[in-house]
Amino acid sequence: MGTCGCGYTTDANKNCNGTHRVVQAVKADIVKDLEANGFAEASAHVKGEKTEK
Repeated sequence: MGTCGCGYTTDANKNCNGTHRVVQAVKADIVKDLEANGFAEASAHVKGEKTEK
């Protein structure tokens, strides 16, 4: 693999080691839980969507 572009790597040389897959899975679980509990705005924030205030 090459140099990490997302910044989530745990490799000492900053090479991509697939850590982004774990991050994506954790974020998806958080989004699911937030949406299920009525926190749509927080869910949008975790997904990186812009919210209007």
